[in-house]
Amino acid sequence: MSSHHIVRDQQEPALILHRLDSFPVSHLHALLEWSPTVICCEPGIDKYTSLGHKLDFALVSLNRFESWKGRLDNQQPVKIIAIDDSHFLMTGLTVLQKEGHRAVNIITDEASVFDVIQLLTQWLNQLDLVVFTEKQKFLFVKNETFKKWLPAGTRLTLMALSEDSRWDVVGFQEDVKASHDQELEVVKAKEGEAEIHCSHPPYLVVEDLDY
Repeated sequence: MSSHHIVRDQQEPALILHRLDSFPVSHLHALLEWSPTVICCEPGIDKYTSLGHKLDFALVSLNRFESWKGRLDNQQPVKIIAIDDSHFLMTGLTVLQKEGHRAVNIITDEASVFDVIQLLTQWLNQLDLVVFTEKQKFLFVKNETFKKWLPAGTRLTLMALSEDSRWDVVGFQEDVKASHDQELEVVKAKEGEAEIHCSHPPYLVVEDLDY
């Protein structure tokens, strides 16, 4: 049983479970390690609670609110929020912002990820955001320059969110100078620091995950 109902530092990323069906359980447990505030959208509630974890917030359809109240009785003091449309993710982000959170990890699936990313671009001034799917990690970078130590063989996809962006990339198998491609794929040849520069942040750094 997760013991994450404790006093927490809200600088730690909260966790929104948007689409959970295909997500590896082992990596879910890793994201729960630091006892984040957890918000689960209706489609993932049964899977999440079946693993023995506790919820802080459950986002459910208005017409199923009473049913969920009974089903989540053992999750008290969970806060159940009824929504009269399908905007679960928008509601979850609003709740976390009002609670004072500044960073959020979001789990979704491959089919939904680009719709999720489009929605999240509205929130980049308020929140630091990372999206996980069953295959990839999508990091929103707000600064022009991003540096990270990477193992050999790491493959990244760089996605510009502005059409007139220019890339300069150092430390990969092939360095990139003044590229205006909307999307780039780069591979780390040797372990070490890599540096990515984009003239028009924010942008996405996408990493393939090996679960």
